[in-house]
Amino acid sequence: MRPIKLTMSAFGPYAGRTVLDLDKLGTGGLYLITGDTGAGKTTIFDAITFALYGEASGDNREPSMFRSKYANAETPTEVELVFSYAGKLYTVKRNPEYDRPKTRGDGFPDGRAITKQKDVDSAIRDIMGINRNQFMQISMIAQGDFLKLLLAPTEERKAIFRQIFKTQNYQTIQEKLKNAVGNLGRQCDTARSSIKQYVDGIVSDDSDPLSVDLAKAKRNELSIEETQDLLEKLIGQDELSEKSLVGEKEKIDSQLAVVNGNIGKIEAKENAQKSIENNKKQLSAEEEHYAGLKTKLDDERKKAEQVDKLADEKSKIEAELPRYDDVQTSAKEIDEHKKSLSSKKQDHKLKSDEYEAGKKAFESISEERKTLENAGASKQLLTSQLEKAEERKKALTKLSKDLETHSEKARELEKLQEDYKKASEKAGKAKEDFEEKNRAFLDEQAGILAETLEEGKPCPVCGSLSHPSLAVKSEKAPSETQLKVAKKAADDAQNDAQEKSRKCAAAIAENNEQKKNLEAQINGLELNVTVDNADDVVTGALKDISATISSFKEALKSEEKKIERKEALDKEIPEKEEDLNGRKKYLDNLEKEITALETVIRSKSEQLEKSKKELSFDDKSCAEKRIRALEETIAKIKEALKKAEGEFAASDKKIEALKTAIAELEKQSSEKLDLDLDAENKRKAELTELQKDSELKLQAIRTRLSTNRTAKTNIQTKVGDLADLERQYSWMKSLSNTANGSISGKEKIMLETYIQMTYFDRIIARANTRFMVMSGGQYELKRRKEAENNRSQSGLDLDVIDHYNGTERSVKSLSGGESFKASLSLALGLSDEIQSSAGGVKLDTMFVDEGFGSLDDESLDQAMKALSNLADDNRLVGIISHVAELKNRIDKQIVVKKEQSGGSKIEIIA
Repeated sequence: MRPIKLTMSAFGPYAGRTVLDLDKLGTGGLYLITGDTGAGKTTIFDAITFALYGEASGDNREPSMFRSKYANAETPTEVELVFSYAGKLYTVKRNPEYDRPKTRGDGFPDGRAITKQKDVDSAIRDIMGINRNQFMQISMIAQGDFLKLLLAPTEERKAIFRQIFKTQNYQTIQEKLKNAVGNLGRQCDTARSSIKQYVDGIVSDDSDPLSVDLAKAKRNELSIEETQDLLEKLIGQDELSEKSLVGEKEKIDSQLAVVNGNIGKIEAKENAQKSIENNKKQLSAEEEHYAGLKTKLDDERKKAEQVDKLADEKSKIEAELPRYDDVQTSAKEIDEHKKSLSSKKQDHKLKSDEYEAGKKAFESISEERKTLENAGASKQLLTSQLEKAEERKKALTKLSKDLETHSEKARELEKLQEDYKKASEKAGKAKEDFEEKNRAFLDEQAGILAETLEEGKPCPVCGSLSHPSLAVKSEKAPSETQLKVAKKAADDAQNDAQEKSRKCAAAIAENNEQKKNLEAQINGLELNVTVDNADDVVTGALKDISATISSFKEALKSEEKKIERKEALDKEIPEKEEDLNGRKKYLDNLEKEITALETVIRSKSEQLEKSKKELSFDDKSCAEKRIRALEETIAKIKEALKKAEGEFAASDKKIEALKTAIAELEKQSSEKLDLDLDAENKRKAELTELQKDSELKLQAIRTRLSTNRTAKTNIQTKVGDLADLERQYSWMKSLSNTANGSISGKEKIMLETYIQMTYFDRIIARANTRFMVMSGGQYELKRRKEAENNRSQSGLDLDVIDHYNGTERSVKSLSGGESFKASLSLALGLSDEIQSSAGGVKLDTMFVDEGFGSLDDESLDQAMKALSNLADDNRLVGIISHVAELKNRIDKQIVVKKEQSGGSKIEIIA
């Protein structure tokens, strides 16, 4: 990319439109951008960067800051750049936002007109092949920035390279690995905590000898394997104890069942005797209740004989139900017809009123149309009269202006005449003064001659050698110089008077010509007035003609309105007439519909009344209510019968059951038993106590077994999980340590640093081709292979080899001038590497900003030699500097100067 022409308008310190023809600098070599401090040298690069990418070249500069504070309000702020790339010419123009929103992109690359900012940005990136940051790194070598890169430690240099070479992804991998290791470590700790929690939950009998070992396990004095073995022993012991107790409990349960059986037999015999008497009492009462239920059943059966009659009535009413629906439907239809009839009558009233109103309006516009029959007849006459009036007004207006001009010229003539009078008087006085001095001068010549005469020498006038009576010179006589001054003053006054006289004559002639022309205009307008008193007459005539024109315009406007109204009525009247006919036809049809509806309503109403008289109830709801009442009566009768039958059958069944129970109880009470109730109760108490003790012991064992078996399962699961996590943690930590440069006893080189080292080595190799030249073969940059210690990060530290004494030391030991050469070389190497990384992008123009002031003559020669090699026939290198020595070394220059009025200006010296 090579800039051809840069145009800046109200941009930075450049207030107006500044055009920089960069093509004058040629296609290769060095050129200097020099000038006053703060005049706007770097602004040139800002403008190029903004034109290409829509952004400033510095991160601390916003596009809104580009508006020149020296510019006029109407001057737009914009930058236009014409540049060549790969043999093609492109133009891009942008204007930043300032005070008001403006379009920020206006580009025309490759003959295609592109106006949208986003499209212009995309087109520039496609042409250049690089973004704004890459362009900055390649094209602008800012000494201060690259001195930071030269002296930066590994950590700072990493951050710089991360931005340049986009190695952020490798840092992200390092962070993710480190986070993964931390997460796995926390998971391992969580698993161990869980195992400890499960171990703490193991239980044992306090009297068990193994409880001592369990206490050790809970204090973490046993390994996981030993704890698991202990848990197996505890579970095994409790399982054996559980089996033994279950056998003992089964024996006690069996003995207790026998005792309970014996007690039951004794109690059953005693209870049987009591139950016989009780059942006999119940049997007597139930037989009496049975007789009452028999009577009630007979009554309900008689009532059930009415059910058939009620059912017949219900069927008859149900058969009539559909006819109620027909009656209701007919009533609804009649209501709908009545509503429709009412609506049509209202519509008829409304449409009749509208028809009458429309009829009156039609008659009105028809009458109005008759009055407009001759509309437009006088339009042509009025138009002609208006045109003549406007022509007369135009002529009067011209006459008024010419009269005003004539008055001004007359006043100017009076002033010229007054000036001439004064000049003439002054010329007369100057002439008199000269003539008076001239006479005095001539008169005094004898006295002047007498001053030169000597006795014995001849007089130049008479030749006498004797001079008895010498003339005496007057003290008031002017000198020759004074006479010349008076002569010049008289001549100048005379010339001034003649010039003013000539002007007066010309003004008089012009005044006469104007007056003649004005008289012709007055006569042409038939005004009975002279030029000198025409002003008031013309003003009055203008006022009158303006009033006449307004009158004609109003008349024309009125006539045109009549024409428009006539045309509108010619169109409106047929439409209105057609509309009235339509309304009349609609009313006729509506009247027929109303008559038909009234007939239908009358017929249907008569039929409805006849149908109502034939039905048993007033409406369907009354019929349905009677049906529900009949259904309820029938249901109650049936339910009462069913209930009576049920109660009678239940009583009969109960009597039979009581008789059977009495016979069975009498049989039981007759059986003989050889058992002692007190002895059996005592034995039951003893067995019950043994049973409770056995159950408590068994419950305690089963609780321990449940708890310990759960702990065993959880511990086994967590031990397996912990083993998997620890294996994963081990290889993940090893990988993280490798990527983050944390391997014990080795150099602290991170993965990102390792990738950056490859770029850095290539940059150093490219930089040394310049640094060796600039340092006269003394210095060579080298990346430090070993860190100062194994505790800090390394890999990007920089040393310098001194070939004069064979030493290798830190670049921080270089002097100021040496550091500048080193940083410049490093910057150029970085620029070459970025161009290579960007796909072989080649920029034909570079800028080097400041830093040359720290160099001695020899170092300056070396730096200039390296830059000259860089700036071959096909590359321009612009050096931004105010160092005076460079002005003598570099012929091509862009000189920026501040102006006293504010702002700056540019001059190209090629």
